[in-house]
Amino acid sequence: MFNIKKQLLWSKLKVGLVITLALLTLFIAVFFAGSIERILSPKADLKAQIQNVKGLRRGAPVWVSGIEVGSVKSIDLHPVYGTIVTLSIDRNALGFLKKDAEASVLTMGLLGDKYIELSNGTQGAEPIKPEDMIKGATQFELKDVMEASTSSIEKIAGFIGKLENLVTKIEKGEGTIPKFLTDPSIYENLRETTKTLSLVLKDIESGQGTINMLLEDPSLYNKLLATSSSIEELSKKIKESSGTLNKLIEDPELYENLNKASQQLSSILEKIEAGEGIAGDLIADRKFASDLKDTVMEIRELTKDIRENPRKYFKFSLF
Repeated sequence: MFNIKKQLLWSKLKVGLVITLALLTLFIAVFFAGSIERILSPKADLKAQIQNVKGLRRGAPVWVSGIEVGSVKSIDLHPVYGTIVTLSIDRNALGFLKKDAEASVLTMGLLGDKYIELSNGTQGAEPIKPEDMIKGATQFELKDVMEASTSSIEKIAGFIGKLENLVTKIEKGEGTIPKFLTDPSIYENLRETTKTLSLVLKDIESGQGTINMLLEDPSLYNKLLATSSSIEELSKKIKESSGTLNKLIEDPELYENLNKASQQLSSILEKIEAGEGIAGDLIADRKFASDLKDTVMEIRELTKDIRENPRKYFKFSLF
């Protein structure tokens, strides 16, 4: 009797195990439908530098060209890059990626779920290897667009307000612009100025004067070009040489000496203007200046008389 119960209990246990395995197989088949092969395929890790992941979570899918090839393995904070995101992707997908590939955090659907899209990179770049670091970026979200739009709208509103104030002033006749718009004399002046300028340009084009030659003579350009080249060569020689000109330009002692000499000369001139010393007396004494002027005039008259009547002043005799 005990053996029969034992066999019956073992039969029930085997039936329960079979049903449990069947349900487990069904659950796995439904939950991982179409992904069992991907789960069992060999994986490789990549790292991405992303400043702000915008709510990206572990386990988020990783896509390449719109095909899911892996998932986000971990997200770690970094003091320089912001975050380092470790991606676990199929090793077979590495053959389609280059070292300059980029990881972009994008939004999936209306619920705002995040995923990572990997670009393939440029054709001539080196192939990517496991554990390589790639650059990442975050897609602009609606919130960022709204903030930028709000700032732009505020600036436009401020501009419209200023424009309304300007139009109001113009309508009231305040400021220069209303006078410019309503004063007919301004139009007449502009018309006369334009006519005069047209005549001047016509004379320049048809004349043979200096301005026409400056505009049309190619030799002037060649001379200016040669002169500029000569000046450039001269300045180059001055910089490279150690002669007098270079010392005049670069020697600070010369500046100090000239500055000191100018200060001394200024001091002497101030003393002369103040009437100090012989030079000051000579300049300040008007009587001396008048006597000196009379003496010079007398010497001139005497010289003129000697030239006209030399015998009056010079007599020669042999005996």
